[in-house]
Amino acid sequence: MLIHKNKVLIIGPFPDPITGLSISNAALLRGLCANGHQVDFINTEHSANVSSELGKFSFSKLNFLFFYCKIYKILKNDIIYMTPGQTFFGVMKYLPFVLTAKLFKRKSLFHLHGNSVKDVYASLKGLKRKLYSRTIKCFDESIVLSPSLKVNMRPFFNDSDIHVEHNFIQEDIAISLSELESKKDYKEIKLIFISNLLPEKGINNLIDALLKLQSLDINFKIKIAGNIPFNNTNISDKIAQLKSGEYLGVVSGEKKRDLLLWGNVFCLPTQLEEGQPISILEAMTYGHFILATRTPGISDIIHDKNGALLENYDVASIMKQLQLLTLNQVEQKGIFNSRFANNRFTEASFVERISNLLSTNA
Repeated sequence: MLIHKNKVLIIGPFPDPITGLSISNAALLRGLCANGHQVDFINTEHSANVSSELGKFSFSKLNFLFFYCKIYKILKNDIIYMTPGQTFFGVMKYLPFVLTAKLFKRKSLFHLHGNSVKDVYASLKGLKRKLYSRTIKCFDESIVLSPSLKVNMRPFFNDSDIHVEHNFIQEDIAISLSELESKKDYKEIKLIFISNLLPEKGINNLIDALLKLQSLDINFKIKIAGNIPFNNTNISDKIAQLKSGEYLGVVSGEKKRDLLLWGNVFCLPTQLEEGQPISILEAMTYGHFILATRTPGISDIIHDKNGALLENYDVASIMKQLQLLTLNQVEQKGIFNSRFANNRFTEASFVERISNLLSTNA
């Protein structure tokens, strides 16, 4: 029986700015094209800058309306793959797309990159709650990043229509286990933070924790990489106060590989309801001990064998966990992660799994 490769339209944010979601969409577009799919896209990113103003209305965001001019692309494709946001406005701005897909009998998929839909839905009342629910129910199927995240989509889909597909690390920074084991250093604790430097990602609390430890003559080496948003520019001054801290800017390719090889403890004390951050999968593949906040998507892959989970993301909790670190446990759990993650979270396997969902028997 032949496999028919459908024409696919991807609707969602693409770089710039660089976020886990935009990286994922770009990788899927690139991979599907390489695998012989006919693929088109509509980039719904309305800003080149990272901001923590998520889900808040502003007139500057109305330039998103420009992208509705490309809605005709839905008619030229068989499957419409979308990555909406999770806030009320984040979902509602995809309503014209999903209604068009439904009207013209195009299959639509909602790929959720996060864990906030359940909370947003619970917080909404009246008409907004109905609109939110009915918009999501217009999609035919959904995808989540790990099993515990299915709870977000259960109010809207049958379990058989909720697929679990984990995230991936980018092909250009992939590393073999043999190369990693020959180059990795566990002789001292070296922290890294790789993400956009949003307060909600925990970078401010992490730096405050390190500064307090520094005042107690406890110094940790740390390298920090990521885009600094316009509403958190003072973080540069805080990083500069660290005796053993360095800010590298945005890194990719070889620079990112070098940073991941250098470090052995990855820190992400996020305040957000994360899905399955690509940065954590990258750090696992590169043999890091993982220190992150306990959220459903993260706790699906991080546990006592490979890291430590923060019950609270405040400064005191971060300080406590950093002081508990020992070279022995960092090395043991880092090696566990590298052997578990290597070849498991590849970009190629991610594209293949999504491609299988987008294909039908003919």
